[in-house]
Formats: sequence, C-alpha cells, structure tokens
Amino acid sequence: MSLLIKDGNCFNCNQTSYDTNLTIQNISHSTLQNVEITNRPFQVSTGILSLLAILYGFISMLAVIGNSLVIIVILKDKKMQSITNIFIANLALADVLIGVFSIPFQFQAALLQRWVVPYFLCPVAPFIKNLTVCVSVFTLTVIAIDRYIAVMHPLKAGLQMKVAVFLLANIWLFGILSSLPNLVFFGVIEVPDLPFKNQTKPFCAHSYPSKTFMSTHVFYLFFVQYLLPLLVISYTYFRIVFKIWGTKPPGQHLDSQESARTRNRKKVVKMLILVVCLFVVCWMPLHIYQVLSQTYPTINNYENIHIIWFCSNWLAMSNSCYNPFVYGLLNCKFKREYQKLFSYVTCCKQSTSEDRDLVDYSDISAGSARRIQMYGTQVSSFKNGSFRRECNGRLISLKRVSGNTAQL
Repeated sequence: MSLLIKDGNCFNCNQTSYDTNLTIQNISHSTLQNVEITNRPFQVSTGILSLLAILYGFISMLAVIGNSLVIIVILKDKKMQSITNIFIANLALADVLIGVFSIPFQFQAALLQRWVVPYFLCPVAPFIKNLTVCVSVFTLTVIAIDRYIAVMHPLKAGLQMKVAVFLLANIWLFGILSSLPNLVFFGVIEVPDLPFKNQTKPFCAHSYPSKTFMSTHVFYLFFVQYLLPLLVISYTYFRIVFKIWGTKPPGQHLDSQESARTRNRKKVVKMLILVVCLFVVCWMPLHIYQVLSQTYPTINNYENIHIIWFCSNWLAMSNSCYNPFVYGLLNCKFKREYQKLFSYVTCCKQSTSEDRDLVDYSDISAGSARRIQMYGTQVSSFKNGSFRRECNGRLISLKRVSGNTAQL
C-alpha cells in the first residue's frame, strides 16, 4: 500500500491515511512526467466496501454523539466540574473532533483511492488526527499524574482550576506543534488513475523534504504519542494500585469516612485504568504498522496489507467512541447524569404531546400515597386531592376535576 514518488516531493506515502498501492517515478509539482507504474492499486469487493462503510460510519456517529453527551453532562452541572472531569471533557472534545474531521475523510480517501472533498481539507484531516491523538494521550497522562499526587501525597494541595486550564492550553499547544508537519507538507497531487490510460485522479499525499524527514516525524510521533506516555501512565497507576489495594498495616483501622473515600478512589482508578487500557490496545496495531513500514518498507508489498491497515486503523479510530460507555458503566455520577439528561429529553417530548391532559386515577384515594405513571413520569405525592411532582426542575401538578379524573 505504498506510494513512492522519486524526484518529486512525496516519499513512501503509505504513512498517510490515504494509501495507494502505486510506485511512481519523476513527479514534480503535481505534474506527471515519465510515470512508471510498478503494481496495481488494491481492489475492494462491494461486500467489503459496504461493511467498512457501515463500521466506520458507526464509530464516527458514536464518537460524536457519545462524547458530546459527556461534555454536556459536565458543563451543565457545576457539581460535575471537578478537575478530573474537566480533563475528561477535554478528552471527549478531542474524540468529537476525530469523529467529525478524521474518521469520515480518512475512510473515504483510503477506500476510494482518490480525494473527492475540497482540497483544503487534505492537510486539515491528518493534522486534526495527529492533534487529537496527542491531546488525548497527553490528557490521559496528566490525569494519571494528578491521581498519583492525590493518592501518594494526600496532604499536598490538589490541582487548582487555573493550573488545570494552563495545562490544557499547553496540551493543545504541544499537540499543534507536533502535528504542524501534517498541515505544512500535505497536499493534493495528481496520480495515474489505473486501469485507465492517460488519466489522472486527485490524491491526498504528503510532500516531506526527504524520506529521512518523514521517518523522523513518524518515530517522533510514536515516541511522544504512545511510548513515553505509556511508560509514565504505567508507572503512576502501578504505584496507585499498590498503594490503594496494598496490604493494610497491622493494627490500622479506617473510619467509615476514610473507608468511603478509599472505595470512591478505587472506583475512579478502575475507570481511568480501563480508559488507558482501551487506548493502548486500540492504538497498538496501527503504531506497530507505522514503525514497521518505516523499518521494513517491503511489508507494503504484501498482498493483503491493505486489509491489515484497514483493520488496525478502524481499531484505532474506534477508541474515540468507547469512553462515554465506560463512564456510564463504572461511574455512578456519570450514570446518574446520563439518566437525568435522558429523562429530561423524554419529559420534554411527552409534555408537548397534545390532548393528553387527562389521567385516570380511579384507584387512588385522598389518603393514599400510591405512585402512578403519567406521561412516563412518576407522580410521587398526593395531598388534598392533588398530585405534585418536579420533573427535572419543571413542576407538574394534578388536581381533581370531577369523579375519577385529574388534569395538569
């Protein structure tokens, strides 16, 4: 799946997200001169094409919707705006950007083997991809360090909001600087449109100054986006786990308040470790492929290398949609906020339904406290012939009208 342009500016373009299986010589400034095709682009069956389109579209949709929900939950409730949750919101923002700018463009370009969207998006898509990966892994690293300080040095003051904002700004700045080569050296060129003769097609590829420059950038990204953060995160969580789950010294008894605090820390640490493990597992195959393709370029001549790339790339991109489910399953606060948000949406939809003002409560007497169901919302109090309930801040009341009926 490699594109090698000699005497032009694109070297071994298999490291882009927009791969092809061509070897082209003597291309200069997007103009074809003395083109020599050494092998054909890969072919994808209609069934595989449909399956990949569904899979990529599915994770893109989940990434945008799920992570937007996380951001809304954190922003709408001040009680949810802890330092850790602010970092989680930043992580969700990066995943939303991946779902909007990276996954759709990357998939269509790699699968169609041509660039069919506006040309200015060619450098933007890989830039956003590397930027968001940097932001995600740096945010996970800062969260791990913050948890490490909180657990290992509980008497020290935790991060303040100003410090957290400063760290977030620097995370984005460092991510931008690390991804700038993608923004500078990517562009649309014209390549032969096989199997048609004398025809070309637009193709998004990089034009690094040299193959050495490209290889250096690839190894740099592997180090700062994966290897170094993985070492830091592994060390911090190993120490945290040993501290929290370690053997309690003889004669030491924790009071109920300290025990509750410890249980809460364990739940948070479990959730964060799972988030990190998902990141490591999802991105490992793609990073291995990128490193091997630089070290052993001949692997790109393997017959089914495009299938390997699509699978590893899909797995990496899918990491952007898992975290919202992890938060909902392992964190009671997020689960509660999810339920409140969905309940609010349901309540609003049902409260606008027409001609539903009457509710039968013939089996309820003035002295009872039985709960009834109204519009999918429970009416939980009954007093002096009237029901009252607050639905997400919106007061709902039922008053006896006549006989066995009541109205809002």
